[in-house]
Amino acid sequence: MKSKNKYLITASFILLLFIIFNCNEDNSQLIETIGGDKITTNRIKSAFETEIEYFSRMQNLEKKNLIEIINKDVDELDEQLKPIQQKFQKKNFYDNYRNSVIVRSAADKTGFSNRPEIKEIIKYIETQTIAQLYIQEEVEKKIKISDEDAQNECTRLRNTDKRFVSLPLDKCILIARGYLKSNQSQAEFQRVMERIKERVEIKHNDKFDLDQYLKNEADLKDLDSKKIEPQK
Repeated sequence: MKSKNKYLITASFILLLFIIFNCNEDNSQLIETIGGDKITTNRIKSAFETEIEYFSRMQNLEKKNLIEIINKDVDELDEQLKPIQQKFQKKNFYDNYRNSVIVRSAADKTGFSNRPEIKEIIKYIETQTIAQLYIQEEVEKKIKISDEDAQNECTRLRNTDKRFVSLPLDKCILIARGYLKSNQSQAEFQRVMERIKERVEIKHNDKFDLDQYLKNEADLKDLDSKKIEPQK
């Protein structure tokens, strides 16, 4: 779980950098200028909407449920949901976004953004993120959960776990729907992956011994000669 959260934090930061870098000019109110970069009200709104879209997809959480969590009073939420609510509060989001712009400006100014290894890292994360978002969307298309299914799952949870007995019905059904979605996602993943592979043309080099190549791990593990020292 820690590994997944760490990846999400990194990917979320990269996402903010992409938003910052690709932001178009607009005529909305100017909030401030950071290193020549204009932060406007439209830009903040666009970044906020993008983060909601990204977060809901990466957490396999329905967007309407995420918005419901964001709009609730923090005291009404379970402990595990409070960090999500806090993350999307306007001031917290703005401060995080603003800090990203500041860091990006400093990185550009020092030439950090143009270093070859940094570009490779961003390229790698971009590929991983697009792949994850795409397959998640394809899996999502296959998931069908009716109100009856969610109700039955809520009943099952209440019969097997006493923690669900005291929950309000709507919250129990919401959690039950999440359980079903998670289970169906796992069941569909491999099938969707195989269908994706069938749609993509893959040409293997018959002269290349892939099995032998994969057995020899020395070329990947011996990185000392290629180590890149941090720039001063």
